[in-house]
Amino acid sequence: QELMTDTLTLDPQIRDWVLLPILIVIFLSSVFRHYITKLLQSQPKVDLKSVRDGQVLFRARRLRGNANILTWNAFAMRKHYFSNPETGIFREKPAPANNDPMAALAGNPAMDPNNMMDMMKKNMAMVVPQLFLMAWINHFFSGFLIGKIPFPLTASFKGMLQRGIDLTTLDVAYVSSLSWYVLVLFGTRGLTQLVLGEQSLGDDAQMMSDQMQAPMGPGGPDLAKVHQSEREFLQLVQHEWLLANVEQRLMGLAPSHDHDHDHDHQEPASIEKPSLGKMKQSKKTR
Repeated sequence: QELMTDTLTLDPQIRDWVLLPILIVIFLSSVFRHYITKLLQSQPKVDLKSVRDGQVLFRARRLRGNANILTWNAFAMRKHYFSNPETGIFREKPAPANNDPMAALAGNPAMDPNNMMDMMKKNMAMVVPQLFLMAWINHFFSGFLIGKIPFPLTASFKGMLQRGIDLTTLDVAYVSSLSWYVLVLFGTRGLTQLVLGEQSLGDDAQMMSDQMQAPMGPGGPDLAKVHQSEREFLQLVQHEWLLANVEQRLMGLAPSHDHDHDHDHQEPASIEKPSLGKMKQSKKTR
């Protein structure tokens, strides 16, 4: 069968009573879900030891990455703080690992009842509004064509753009109301983040991504091995201060190491101040 090549004339009122209302309602529902999720979200428990270990590793990695910005004394002092054989942070023995499987499961964030309750609340805040919106669109806007994409598409896009309309001869570029709902639902993420901020709790795509990336396995990294590797990395850092001889480089000079070495030990020349008698004698001669 040949596709319908004739251009369909859409009523302008479809834009005012179908396209724009769907867009506005979906955006307002995202804002509503954001604040509902924020109210239902419980305060997470913070393990001070894990936070301290994470911050120590973060500071050590920043020290390795920005070592050349510091002077040698500043770098050596910080390196001594982390990897000193007697008092260094990385020389501290971490707590022995617990091999009990039940304790490992209890320490897993995914098995925490509070985290499981928060996940269920997020799922409810995401699923329940979608059910009402889907029922609202199917009841009031079923079978509407609300627009046309201004460039040609292949037949593989027909199932995505024309949901709810079973016309095999209809041009693929036309968009149905149900497909418009799906496109707006996942396409207004940037607008929602702009209005609510980067930490938008009403983002459906972000919610599904967080659920798929949730940690399910027990246990964590061995801190003794992590500290050992960071200590070895700090020992291998080759420090070269970036601001060495910066005055000569700024003036376009090429300093030699022998000259700089002699210049460092050379005392600055003293400037002789003229005496009061010499100043009066110079005035009389004038």
